[in-house]
Parts: sequence; structure tokens; C-alpha cells
Amino acid sequence: MFKSSKLATSVKLACVFGSALAVSASNLALAQETTNDEATAEEAVEKISVTGSRLRRVEVSESTPIFSFGNEDIQVRGFTNAADLLNQSPLFGGSLTPEGDQDAENAGQNQANIFDLGTQRTLTLVNGRRMVSSQSASIGGGQVDINTIPVALIDRIEVVPLTGAATYGADAIGGTVNVILKDDYEGFEVTAQYGDNDAGNAREFQFSMVGGGNFDDGRGNITFGAEYTRTDGLLECEQDFLCNNNPGSGGTTNEFLDRNGDGAIDDVNGDGVIDDADLQSVSLFYDEVNLQLFTDFGAVTPAFAGFAPSVGSGVWPDGNFYEFTQDGQIQQCNAGPRLPSGRALLETYDDGRGNICSIDFFDSVSQIRSPTSRHNLYASFNYDLFDNLRFKSDVVYANTSGTELVNQGGFQTGFFGGTSAAITLPTSNPFLSSQALTAMQDAGLEGDQFSVHRFNNDLVSLGGNSNETHTWRISNIFEGEFEALDRDFYWDVSVVHGRSDVNIRTTGIVDGRFLNAVDARRVNDEMLETIREERGLDTLDEALAALQGARSAFTGGFQRGDIICGAYADLAAGTLEGFNSQASGSGLTDEDLPFLDGCQPLNLFGSQASPESLDFITGGSQMSQASNMQTVYTANLGGTAFELPAGPLDFVVGIERRIEKSEYEPAVGGRVPITRSSIDRPVNGGYDTNEWYVEFVAPVISSDMDIPFVKYLEVSGAYRNQEFNTSAPAGFEDRTTEEDVVQASLKWLVNDELSLRATYATAFRNPSINELFQPLQQSFISGDDPCDARYVGLGPNPSARKANCESIGIDTDTFTSSISDGTISTGYVSGNPELGAETSKSYTYGLAWTPEYVENFQIGLDYYNLEIEGAINDVTFEQLAANCYDSPDFPNETACDTFTRGDDFQVIRAGNRPANVALATFEAVSLSIFYSYDLGEYGQLRFQSATQHNITNENQATPTAEIQEDVGDFADPKWTGTFDINWFYEDWFVSHRVRWQNETHIDALEQQLYSYDYERQEDGSLTGNFTNENSSRFLHDLSIGYTAGTSTTIQLNIQNLLDRTADDLSATSFGFNQFGLDERLGRRFSLRVNHKF
Repeated sequence: MFKSSKLATSVKLACVFGSALAVSASNLALAQETTNDEATAEEAVEKISVTGSRLRRVEVSESTPIFSFGNEDIQVRGFTNAADLLNQSPLFGGSLTPEGDQDAENAGQNQANIFDLGTQRTLTLVNGRRMVSSQSASIGGGQVDINTIPVALIDRIEVVPLTGAATYGADAIGGTVNVILKDDYEGFEVTAQYGDNDAGNAREFQFSMVGGGNFDDGRGNITFGAEYTRTDGLLECEQDFLCNNNPGSGGTTNEFLDRNGDGAIDDVNGDGVIDDADLQSVSLFYDEVNLQLFTDFGAVTPAFAGFAPSVGSGVWPDGNFYEFTQDGQIQQCNAGPRLPSGRALLETYDDGRGNICSIDFFDSVSQIRSPTSRHNLYASFNYDLFDNLRFKSDVVYANTSGTELVNQGGFQTGFFGGTSAAITLPTSNPFLSSQALTAMQDAGLEGDQFSVHRFNNDLVSLGGNSNETHTWRISNIFEGEFEALDRDFYWDVSVVHGRSDVNIRTTGIVDGRFLNAVDARRVNDEMLETIREERGLDTLDEALAALQGARSAFTGGFQRGDIICGAYADLAAGTLEGFNSQASGSGLTDEDLPFLDGCQPLNLFGSQASPESLDFITGGSQMSQASNMQTVYTANLGGTAFELPAGPLDFVVGIERRIEKSEYEPAVGGRVPITRSSIDRPVNGGYDTNEWYVEFVAPVISSDMDIPFVKYLEVSGAYRNQEFNTSAPAGFEDRTTEEDVVQASLKWLVNDELSLRATYATAFRNPSINELFQPLQQSFISGDDPCDARYVGLGPNPSARKANCESIGIDTDTFTSSISDGTISTGYVSGNPELGAETSKSYTYGLAWTPEYVENFQIGLDYYNLEIEGAINDVTFEQLAANCYDSPDFPNETACDTFTRGDDFQVIRAGNRPANVALATFEAVSLSIFYSYDLGEYGQLRFQSATQHNITNENQATPTAEIQEDVGDFADPKWTGTFDINWFYEDWFVSHRVRWQNETHIDALEQQLYSYDYERQEDGSLTGNFTNENSSRFLHDLSIGYTAGTSTTIQLNIQNLLDRTADDLSATSFGFNQFGLDERLGRRFSLRVNHKF
């Protein structure tokens, strides 16, 4: 059996001065109880490795803060995945979650995000070793989906902020999350949990089982488990308070304000003169703001007219506006008043008239939560081959699926061109009802054509996409101990191999098929006469035979009276031309008749399209595939190098080789330009690393030296070298780079109550396959144009921006940029094979205090400082354009060459490309407090709090860009935390958690104001309530549990107990969505039952 080392003095000190106050109440309590029991210090204890080091040491004697979350925390809160547990901690920022995710590749995933520095900068381990990513290569990153880890098998999760790179390698810039699974379990238990919300539309179910036992007189153990979780999805419009209450912005304007209502315009710069320098950027909000470019079932206008009722576009000669109903009839609709801010081309609002000619577009294409399902399996095997040799193996398998419920499935509107333009149809269209024709004639129809402006989501089943991922990982480890030179040594060798396969299903309209399908015609003598004349046939029957031959796939042939795709008639007549003559051979289209074979006529009026026509225009769901493969070979040797006066100098040396490969193959329909989505290209590549590293810990002063104010002093360090070799796809060059990282730490025990610690660390992140090798491809690009009248007054130097824009002829008082209000289809995105690694340096200082005069009380305080250089950033049009026009070197600034304007000054080409250009700094302080109080016969009370003060989180997208401060917005509040009160009494427990954050800014830079409540004065200024703040946030959670006997626990959990809702401004459809899942879902309940056999 593996032996233990007797370290009585060290154990006693370690128990007093924990590495960090764990967030887990159970772990904290156990640590405190150990402190009070001095006999424990004399027991034999085993040296183990904890997260952040490969050195085997007493568990709590680390010099860097380690935050531990136990399985008890998951059970008490009723969490069904580990990400919910982590995301409630102040340490973590927003991450990809099943909530609201609108990306087909990522729908339903959970990824850790320490300090909100980006999920790609948090390294996630399983049992101290790397886990293969299930992120599609088309979107970058090597992030681990925590959903692949069975929550029932989690023993604990350890988090070390800002460190881990010297120990584990790349990606630990933000820190390391180590999920440690049970591997020595004895017994069998099952758990079932069911939950829902007040509205009954957020159901969630989980069932799990865990079993295990020892064999061969305890030399070995087998642990296994299985888990199934299902979560229902939820659309935003299924919550009335979000969908029906639809406030929105009328746009950003520059206004003179009288904020205090004294009748005088605010003198912003205090120069005593009211001029343009006193204009303030304001976003004005209105109730029921909708998009008015189209309606759900189709707005109808005179032929070739636009549709924007609030400005009169699309009006019929009788002065009214009309739309199709769901059943294809035509009814009148009303224009909403024009928004005074000038965005009337995009929005309107309901002033009580009802039946407004617009739709709640932004809410209708938003979801609150993706439906997900997870099947997780885990098994571990441990066996002591000899007394000092052990074999360990574990297998993780996960089958996860998630669905993006809704997306923008396309539209027809006069605001856009090409295949997204309004559809102009003849009045002879056979699907047009007599009622609809009569209505248009009564409205003043001129000629025999009309135009339809509609949202096409009903044609693509809301445009939802989905993914299914199969992930597995197997690790095999040999580890042992030996003695040499009168010293103890230990070693391990391991091989970890993992693979993930992602199947991504998407749906979209194939433009050529759509255009053929909407050209519906009825087979009649007029059609046959045209065919007869063009073909020189003798009779109409011969023309009908020719028409039947044009579509041999049509069972039974065409007959008089049938509604068919008009292109068949053109084919029979020999007049087929245009896109139909361009064969693509894509698999979605026939090589001879690319967009015609199998054509089914499409009814665009209302929502009456046949299933056959919908299948035809989409070509069925398209399947893209992605895969990731990872193999890691590791060997370590550790032990005592020699004795120092204060104790042994321990070390670990190791080597590691890691091989990664990623592939992405887009669906056939994505690779060719036949749909309305941008063209998708394959992404593939790989890399391998050769790494070596060393760690040491050296005691400098020990307690028996009797040095004042120094009970114990220790220094430790680590160094790692990585050789990074890329395997580039065709068209790119392979290359090799090298990175070095270091870590140095100091631990100082002042006395029996107080310990201090400090760490300096460097880290790096290698660029992902997608960031390196994504091919150049067309993309839709949008962003705020700095020369737009709404944005010219922003930036670090508004006067310079304005002057530079005007120097090229732009009238900055009136110019409205289309790229700001919509997108351009001539944009591009690409990877950058010249990318280097991101690098960072960080400083961490902390203390732990356990005052002797307050029993069972602990405080931990840590300061974090991080700077990232050469951060990989997708430099966007908006950032580049701002750099260009804000530059004193305009127009010679390099950024000015990255986009092109047309003769009307509209942007006609722009792109996004990653680069090592960003600089980021982060600074924060965390405070953890634990206190336990014995109530005697009434049980025990435990209080604990975790508080974080974010000082700064600055990002500079490019070297010349304005520095963006994120602290103060919803994702990075200045203050955030949790406070728990737990009561344990006999077989009962009650836990109450408060999650809170201080008031936040909608715009962290505070350059913009927002208002619902305002009036325009006679002098043109605005007075009213202008703000940039959301109120502070307090959420209450409650758990009540009862254990019957020793085997069955029944537990009720309530999240968002007081049913907190969002502020009006934070719930706007245009904007900010600065409130969490809890507000969206409302109050939630769950019942959990656990039974141990």
C-alpha cells in the first residue's frame, strides 16, 4: 500500500493557515474543526498534489489561493451541472451556457470563465489532466464543455486564479479549474430531481446513479456512475413580461439637456457658453418599439414600393396600409407614429391604435434557454500492483445535445436588395385568394403586380439549429514511490487520449429554389398556348405532354388546373434562363436543372405553405461536422532533493508531449453560394507541443528557529518551456514557436493566527486552429460607423473624429450609415497564420486570518493583478474605423486601409481578422469569511460570504484604440458576492443564499445617457430623468432538506425566491439585456431525492 509521511508540525500549521478560504461551507468547517483538534496534527497524513502544483504536499499548505467547491455544495443548491455552481461564485464571469445561446455550434454548452477574461483563457482539467475540447474548430478556442462532466461523480472542484501555466501549460491566463471526480467510492446511491418555474415552462429533470467498491482486500477499487439530464428550452416570447412589454431605443442622438429641470441647458464643460461642446449622447426609449420593414405573414404594397409605414412608405392610393393574415386574407394595419430620433425607417411603436404594421422582431428571434439533453457515463479503476506501484484508469463519456430554438430565418423587404428584397408577384398568382385580390383592387391597385414584405421564419421552422456531441476521454496512469539516497521519491507516467465529434444541423433557404417556388402558375390553356407557340407544336395536348416531360419526377404528370413552379413551363417552352442554367452539382441541386428538379410551388401569403414546398426550398436540414482529437503523454519525478536548515527542499521535474488536431467540414449548402448565409469553408489543422518543466519548494525559516514574527517562511517556484509546432493545412506554412513561463511564490506564517502569501506568474495561450487557419470567406459585417451622425460625437477626441470625417466630404450632421443599422454582405473574415501566443504576467497577494479569540472564524483576503500582452483579438470594422477617424495621423493611419466607402460614403467592404494587438489589464480583490456557531441542542449555524471588488478590467483592442473599461457594467460589476446562512439541526438543514451585485452602468464608459421619462422644451432641449445605471441586484435562494434515517434525503430548492424582475431599461429589446437567467425564468422550484443503499 502507498505509505504516509508523518509531518506533525507541518500539518498543524497547514490546518491553521489554509491556502484560501474555500467557498464550500463543508470544507471550511472541516478545516476549522481540524484546527481545534490538536491531536489530529500527530496523526499520519498523506502528501498529495493539489491544483496549481505537481508537488506532493499537505493539502492546505499552498502559497497561492485555492478555492474549493465540494459535492455538498452541488447537492445543497440542487445544481444539475457544475457550471451553475461556478457561475454563482464571484470569481467567474459570464460563459457559454444553455441559457440564451444562439450559435448552432455552441448551443447548450457550459464553459468556465474566471474573472470574465474569456472562456479561452481558463484552463479546465479533469482529475488534474487535460480534457479534450468539444468546441467546433470553426469558432476557435480549446474550451472544455463542463456539461461533459457528470455532476453526480464530482468529488470537488478546485480553482486557482491567474496561475497554473507553469504547472499545466497553455491557456491558464485567467487561471485553472480542476474538476476532481470520485475514484475511491464505496456503496451505491441514486438521485432524482425535477424542477420547473412559476409559469410551468422551464422544466428540468435529472437522474443519476453512483456505485463502487473495493476488492482484493482493499488493494483495488472500481467506481462507476451514470447520469441523464433533460432541460426544456424557452423562447423569449413565451415569457409575456419580456415579449409583450417591448421597450426599445429610438436610436442614439446628440441633445442639449436640462437634467435638473431648472430651465437652463446644462453647461457640460463649464465654460459659460452653450454650444456644440455641451451636446450629450442620449438614447431615448419608447414603449412597444417594433421593426416595421415587414410583418410575420407579409405586408402587401403596390409593386416595387418599400415598406416603412411611419414615414408613409408602402401606402396604397386609398391612404391605408395592408398585410396578409395567417390564412392568406388581407386586412388593414395601422402605421405607428414616427420616432422623433430619426430611426423611423427601422422602428415604430403602438400608441393604442392596435394592429400596428410591424412585428416584435428582436424578441421573436431571441430565446431564454436552449433545450438540452445529456447522457454521461464515468468509470474509474485503481489497483495497487505492488506496495509502491499503482495503476489507475478512468473513462469519461458524454453524449450532449442542444438546440438553438430560433434564429433569423430570412426576410423579404424593400430595405434590402438581392434575394432578400421584397417579392413582386402577379395578381394571377394561383395562391392569391379572391378576397385578397378584391382588397387590393379596392385599395387602388394599379397594374397587375404587387409586392410582399415578410419575415420568413415560418418557412424554416423558426430557423432553429442544433448540435449533438459525442465526447470521450480515457486516461491510463502508472504511479509509484521509491527510496534512494535515504530520501523519498515518487513518479508517474500517463497517457490521456480524448476525442469529440460534433454534428451540427442547420436549416436555411436555398435562394434558387425559393425563387423558382414562389413563381407559382396554374396549368391552363394560356400556359399551354405559350409552350405550343415557342416549341412549334400543333396542339395544346402536345404542349401538355411537353410540360409533363419537363418534370418526369412528378408522379402522374402535370394536369390542367394543377399549380406548378413556373420554371417548368419555361423549360417546356425552351425559354428557361438565368440562374437555372448555372449547374452547381452541390448535391442540393441537380447538375442539369440546378434549382428546379423536384420543385414544389410555394404559397407566400399568410402561413399556408405546404410541407413539400418547405422541404424543397430548404433542401432539408444540412449537416456540418467537427471533431477534436487530443493525446497527452506525461512523465513526472518528484521528491526531496536535500535538506535545508528549515526542512526538505522538494522538487518535481517532468516532460509532456501534447498532440491536438481539429477538423471542421461545413454542410454542402454552406460551401457554395446558394443560400442567404455567408459561405462556410472547411477548417482543419493541428499542432503538437514538446514541454519540460520543474517545480520546487524550499522552507527558509521554520518554527523551531524562534525568529520573531516569522513562524514559518517558504519560497517556491516553477518553470516551463514549450515548443509549439503547427501542422498547417494546404496553402499555409508549418511553423515552430517557443514560450517560457515562470511562477514564484512566497508563504509567510507570521504567528498562529496570521499568514501572508504572494505569487508572481507568467502565462500564455496558443492561438486556436480557427484563429490561425480559417480561410478567407464572405461574411455579413455590421458595426457603428464613427462618421454616422449618431456616433461622431463619441470617442476619445470627438472634435478630431468629426473633422476627419468631414475632410472626406461626409456631412456629419445628417449622415446615416447603413452598416450601423444593418449589415453589408460584402464583408469578409479570415484567420491569421502569423499569430503568436498571448502572454501575461500576474501578481497575487493575500492573507489568511484565524483569530484565536473568535472561535470558528476565518477570513481570507486576496489581491489580483493581471496584464495580458499581444492578446488575440478579432479586430472588427467598428474598432478599425474608430482607430482611423480618431487618429491624428488620418488618413495615413493603417486602419484606414481596411475598409472601403462608395461614392455615397456608405461602407461597401470591410472585414474582421484576429491579430496579436490587444492589451488587457485586470485588477480585483476577493474577500472570504466563514463563521460557525454552535447552538447546542438546536444545532449549528454557519455563515459564509464571498465578496469580490473588481477594480479594473481594461481592454485596448488595438495599440491606437481607445481603452475600454468594462468594470461597472453588468458582467463586471464593481462589487459582487454571495452570503450564505446554513442551519443544521438533527436530520434537517436549511440554507439561504443571497447573490448580489451593486448598481451597474449600461455603458461602462459613462459616455451615454438613457431615458424613458423626458420632455422636449421650447428651446429644443430635453428635460427629464436621464440615467446610465441599473439598480443593484439581490437574488435569494432557499434550500430545505430532511434525511430520513441514514439513507434517504428529500430536498426542496427555490431559486429567485422573491421573483426578482429586471429594470425597465435593462430589459430593452435593443439593447442591454443586463439581467440574468434568474430574472428571465422567474422563480424556480426543484425537488431532489437521494437514496443510499
